[in-house]
Amino acid sequence: MAVPGRYFDRSDCARFPARQAAVAWRAVLGAAAMLLGCAAAGSAVAGGDRELGEYLSSECVTCHQISGRFDGIPSIVGRDEPELVAALTEYRDKVRDNQVMRAIAAKFNDEEIAALASYFASIEKQQIERTADRSGDIR
Repeated sequence: MAVPGRYFDRSDCARFPARQAAVAWRAVLGAAAMLLGCAAAGSAVAGGDRELGEYLSSECVTCHQISGRFDGIPSIVGRDEPELVAALTEYRDKVRDNQVMRAIAAKFNDEEIAALASYFASIEKQQIERTADRSGDIR
């Protein structure tokens, strides 16, 4: 009887490598599925990296003011982390309907979205005094 790795004739040589390759591919695919499952569970459970979120936040704060003041664009500071993750993910996946936010969120992967959510959730809304500008409008 032939043993894998020890070939006695041509038929054995052709038969065992195919079997070994099939076993190897099953092992690789199983390991990949396990890693993907762990990565998905980790991103859903663990909080994001706040420092990375702060680094990535420059484009966000051009519209969503860091002070938390509302000028027609919703404030995102101090919101719950899962709420922010869900919103950004839905914009990225084109579930929510805002072209500007879709374009911005499309740039971020799951790790970056979690980081942004962690950063903005960690900021407390600052008390903003209402002041009148020259036209008399309250800002």
